[in-house]
Amino acid sequence: MNRREVVETFARYRRGGPAITGPGATSGTLWSMGHEPATIYNMELGYATAMCLGIALAAPAERVFALEGDGSMIAGLATLTSIGRHRPPNLVTLILDNGVYATGVGFGPGITEETASSHGTRLAAVAVDCGVPADRVVEVAEPPAFEAALARAVEEPGPWVIVARIDASDATGSPTRRRPGVDVVESAVLFRREMVERGYGAPPNA
Repeated sequence: MNRREVVETFARYRRGGPAITGPGATSGTLWSMGHEPATIYNMELGYATAMCLGIALAAPAERVFALEGDGSMIAGLATLTSIGRHRPPNLVTLILDNGVYATGVGFGPGITEETASSHGTRLAAVAVDCGVPADRVVEVAEPPAFEAALARAVEEPGPWVIVARIDASDATGSPTRRRPGVDVVESAVLFRREMVERGYGAPPNA
């Protein structure tokens, strides 16, 4: 299974739900599927799920999606304990696990570094041990299994953690990697405006 297969499926099931992507190729892939205003792209390492947790608690009528890489999830691992404690039923965390830090920052062109998931760390097991209900934690490695898990996650109460094992074919240096047409700051401004229009928070300068 590759990243594009996962993101294409997500785009079909999203239904306008707020989404934040971690750093790396997922952002450009999601952008290429068609931009939706309630999206923040390329959030800093370790913060996408934490921010989505806050949004899910503040906007309980929305199904909120965090799209993380395994490296970013590991960097923000303590967030899983907060998800296990608060258990927002509208939060879905999608972890695209390719076993490497694929952004290449600090490693040089075309160079990646393995994450802990390449050395025995099972993020699904960690999520369960942090208090996320075991029947809402799923590990998948094939597109049909991912689609089946996501179909449940958009309909049934969570919190959900779906760990999708993908290959590293679009890691650093791949010609298939794309960047979104907005940066993290611009997408955050658009995201806020959209959420205010949906009735969450005060408008700017209010």
